Amino acid sequence: MSRGGFNLFAGPFWRLSVDDDGMGARYGFIALPKHMNSADSLHGGLLMTFADVAMSRTARLVASVEACNTVSLTADFVGPGKLGELIEAQVRITRRTRSVIFQSATITVGDRVLMTATGLWKID
Repeated sequence: MSRGGFNLFAGPFWRLSVDDDGMGARYGFIALPKHMNSADSLHGGLLMTFADVAMSRTARLVASVEACNTVSLTADFVGPGKLGELIEAQVRITRRTRSVIFQSATITVGDRVLMTATGLWKID
């Protein structure tokens, strides 16, 4: 998914799968040294970036559009991620109207939750 701009520096991020019902998708990346903070944990800003990218891609996928914009993104940090871990995001559409898409995401390492997020995307 990391095709250009800021995403190239933050990623690489990959789409791993699309839910059978087409209402969500799973994404991932490997925690690299550039992703860490001074406490040797994944940087919170990177986790929010990952959630934003994954949720934006899911909104585009579900709405079959080239562009959409983040209106709001709320995150709750639950636990730390460590160097070398596979970080995954499971994104779900919770509601869709003609012009906006509501979503939730859970960022995990295996069964361990790192962050939860909710957000709203405007369809262009």
